[in-house]
Amino acid sequence: MAAIEGFQQSIFRFLPEVTLPKKRINLKKRLIWSGLMLFIYFILAEIPVYGITGSQIDYFAGLRAIMAGENGSILTLGIGPVVTAGIIMQLLAGSEIIKFDLSSPKGKATFQGTQKILAIFLCFFEAAIWILGGAFGRPDSSFLIGFMIVQLAIGGLLVLMMDEVVTKWGFGSGISLFIAANVSQRILWEAFSFAKSPINPDEFIGAVPAFIKSFIDGQPVWIRGGLLPDITQVFFTIIVFVIVVYAEGMRLEIPLSYGKFRGARGRYPIKFLYASNIPVILAAALFANVQLFARILTSRN
Repeated sequence: MAAIEGFQQSIFRFLPEVTLPKKRINLKKRLIWSGLMLFIYFILAEIPVYGITGSQIDYFAGLRAIMAGENGSILTLGIGPVVTAGIIMQLLAGSEIIKFDLSSPKGKATFQGTQKILAIFLCFFEAAIWILGGAFGRPDSSFLIGFMIVQLAIGGLLVLMMDEVVTKWGFGSGISLFIAANVSQRILWEAFSFAKSPINPDEFIGAVPAFIKSFIDGQPVWIRGGLLPDITQVFFTIIVFVIVVYAEGMRLEIPLSYGKFRGARGRYPIKFLYASNIPVILAAALFANVQLFARILTSRN
């Protein structure tokens, strides 16, 4: 047992790690670190994968908003490997298939180190499935296939490290930050973009400019056909946003009584949206991995 623990510790030393701050970080520094990671995320999302030979297929098309990645870039995998590693480790630890003493600092370090090793492995594994499944065409060169796999894996590793930076030096979770940034970018683009639609050059992509144009022409268009967003979708997005913000601020107060002190009562507030978006993220990551495995199986037939 001692030899196994020593081997684990020797492996953990080689893992990339973001050190904890030695003193309390003020608000300004947290904003700077979170903003810097967000800026790097947007830059990486614009870097294309070298070696794409055919039409691109997005296996995460229906889950792209939650997976926080950009198809065709080195961030194609998004948060998939990180969240999947967390799901697997929680299942293994919760079912006690692998026992971790999470009450001790050493046990927590072992759990986190094992989860990071699994996340690194999944970065390369999911990248291999993506490339070998033909999402970016069928490269003829084995070297090019390997190089494309490495590019996607590096993107996944960068997301892993940026998430750790935000968690330790910024605000909240990097995964939640990247999802919020990705969704906000898509909402702003589809609502206010003045770019012309590739399907219909006479139409704006943005719903608001398109509606203003149709209103000036004397024929207001509330619903547009096809895949173009319209002003009705903008209104419903605002309504959903207001409902979520209101529900997020709601609290359920549970009455408490103390047996040792008769007559002493209190209330314990619990958030109405206690689970937040975590179940949606976990379900999306699980479904995305099922899609990837199905893709690699069908590609062999």
